Amino acid sequence: MVRTGSALAIVAVLAAGTAGCGNQGEKKTVIADPVAEALAHAPADAALLAVVTTDPAIGPGRAAARLTARFAGGALVIGQARAMLAGRLGLDERELGPLLAHPAVVWSPDGSMARCFAAWVVRDEERLGELLAARVRTGALEEVPAPGGDAVRGEAARYTGRGGGAFARRGPLLVGAPDLASLDDVLRRRAGGRGQWSRALLRERDLGLAEPDAVARVLLDAQALVVRADPAYARIRWVAGIRRAVITATPEAGGLRVRARASTAGLRAADLPIATGVAPPQTRGTGRLVAAVRGPRQALAFVREVTDLLDPRRLAALRQVEDVLGRYARVSAQADLLDRLTGTATLTSPDGRRLTLRAELDDPVRTADALERVGALARFGRPLADLAGIDLGGLDVQESGGRFAITQDGRLLVALAVVDGVLVASNDPDADLVAAARAPEAAAPAPAAGALRTTVDSELVKDLLVARLGLPAFARGALAPLGDVILTARGEVGVLDAQVVVPVAAP
Repeated sequence: MVRTGSALAIVAVLAAGTAGCGNQGEKKTVIADPVAEALAHAPADAALLAVVTTDPAIGPGRAAARLTARFAGGALVIGQARAMLAGRLGLDERELGPLLAHPAVVWSPDGSMARCFAAWVVRDEERLGELLAARVRTGALEEVPAPGGDAVRGEAARYTGRGGGAFARRGPLLVGAPDLASLDDVLRRRAGGRGQWSRALLRERDLGLAEPDAVARVLLDAQALVVRADPAYARIRWVAGIRRAVITATPEAGGLRVRARASTAGLRAADLPIATGVAPPQTRGTGRLVAAVRGPRQALAFVREVTDLLDPRRLAALRQVEDVLGRYARVSAQADLLDRLTGTATLTSPDGRRLTLRAELDDPVRTADALERVGALARFGRPLADLAGIDLGGLDVQESGGRFAITQDGRLLVALAVVDGVLVASNDPDADLVAAARAPEAAAPAPAAGALRTTVDSELVKDLLVARLGLPAFARGALAPLGDVILTARGEVGVLDAQVVVPVAAP
């Protein structure tokens, strides 16, 4: 899987970059630091910058290649990607080897993939010249002479591609841009050294996630991307406080590790999506999906804030339930239920749709009393409402053995109960709330630091991948090496860390 992603990144970089070509017989250009040279073409204010390994024979690229080789059909996928790349260049895929070497730098000024640039230093300058000169002879590229007296653009061979885009080559360096004007701007900025990326800036903005073995590293101006996506997001306090973010993907002996870190400013601990600190949640319960969060009151408040601001209609049914309970049962969903949550809340699911929540309470007597008032509404409220002609919007409450089911037009919204001082709730009609409340504590899989931990069973992961990517059912066989995926997150004032571990079994 990693190797596929790396190969696709190579396709994108080469398709954009290697369409440029120069004259054979020229003196070889010595580039002491290929990564620094590629970085120097990217403006420091770019909203997105990625450094991607291109060589599958060494370092992280080799580790990624070994990881992908564990998948049935992995070689076929990589072969197709290489064939696609070779076809774009008019080459035989066996000719790609001399071009794979140093990491590629890809960037976008505003984060849009429609305005994507690339810079990359290849391994074999002479062979590159030979291959690309052939592209000119076939008419796939057209050389664009530099205007008279323009020394900056005259140092690089400039071309436009028959399929679109503009390209430049200086020795083993390739630069790709969406059009000729933006390419010339990149070349002029590089020559002038005005506000460009550098290794020092990379270290400054990587937020401590240097990850030397990463096969890909993406650095984001998170605030600029948020505003570009939807200014409404900035109304969320935590989102408004985000500044920069970094994502790395690192192949390891047992699988793939993806890390993300976001820096924030001007926030309090209460503004974060999860509680602060390294203590892990105490998970109870099993399922194909198990998500546990320490300090659930804070996490639910964040979810409520986001939903209220971005999609208030989604909470319409919940607000209607809250209004009915408040008026006719004197129950406050906020004060009697949500504000009483403490410790750890665990969400389990057999399929990602039917959900059961187990949450510890700081005042179970108060919550149980509130549910008793809900029971009174179930016994007397609905008949009285019918007599009085009060429209409850299809809502109904049914009580049986301490289990309170809130339905709307016959469909279960949520079933609740307080069992042994623990609140349990589910949208699954078949859920055993007593068993959920008494579930034993589960062993915490590593890594465990931070207030959030989610485990997704490998079978559910495969189901989700097949459904989301529109793959045929037999594609699940190729995903057989995938293990249970683990997501953890840790919040602190100033930074939020998340990590996804994807185990991949050896054949």
